[in-house]
Amino acid sequence: MLNKLEKNILYTLICLVVLITPLSIIGKDYRKWLLTFFINSYVNIFVASALASKGYLKYPVRLLPTFYKSSIIYDYFLCSTLTTLFCRTTIKDNWKRALWKVWLFALPQGLLEGVLERKTKLIKYGKGWTVFHSLLTISSAKLTIRSVMVLLDIIDQKTCNTN
Repeated sequence: MLNKLEKNILYTLICLVVLITPLSIIGKDYRKWLLTFFINSYVNIFVASALASKGYLKYPVRLLPTFYKSSIIYDYFLCSTLTTLFCRTTIKDNWKRALWKVWLFALPQGLLEGVLERKTKLIKYGKGWTVFHSLLTISSAKLTIRSVMVLLDIIDQKTCNTN
């Protein structure tokens, strides 16, 4: 059963997702950003489920608990939206700058997750999992997806130049 704090957090996250997800995608290269969003969501389907199945992360309070072992709001929407925003802000940056910028996105995400783990039943760590593990997972996922998008840009430029 949801207590009032957890219910308010879930509703706030839903509102946040509804507001910022379209903003992360719209624009000149909307197809690229939509692809980024879906790639991240697709990867999260497997990673979040695997971590939950192995007991590293538990989501005692979540939406649709009979269908999902993870937090669908965070894993499939909020995290994907933030990864899309990260890619949008770093796609033209060199790798050194992108490595610095990833922490502007990963630190607030990881620290908020740590606070939620301590203060709510939305997430619980198990088997030695810590905020540090979450920070590494979040930042490496963002950098990997960005790498895929940079690679797709390079391929796209080469195919456009040969035609």
